[in-house]
Amino acid sequence: MEETLELEKKAMDVIKSRYLLCILVAQRIHQLEKGAEPCIEIGENEFPTPKFYYELALTEIIEGNMDLEQINV
Repeated sequence: MEETLELEKKAMDVIKSRYLLCILVAQRIHQLEKGAEPCIEIGENEFPTPKFYYELALTEIIEGNMDLEQINV
């Protein structure tokens, strides 16, 4: 639990809006659930079940492995 809170704080340093962070994490979790490959190098047992996709998505954001596009409307 403590590790997850630390990941959330670090992710907030990258994505300043907690609402945008929530949307990005939710979208990435859905992609991982559908079989998308992780964007970072992980060990086989590091994220053993879908329960850990939240932490994986946060880690990908922290390490800068997600492309963030700004759309002008």
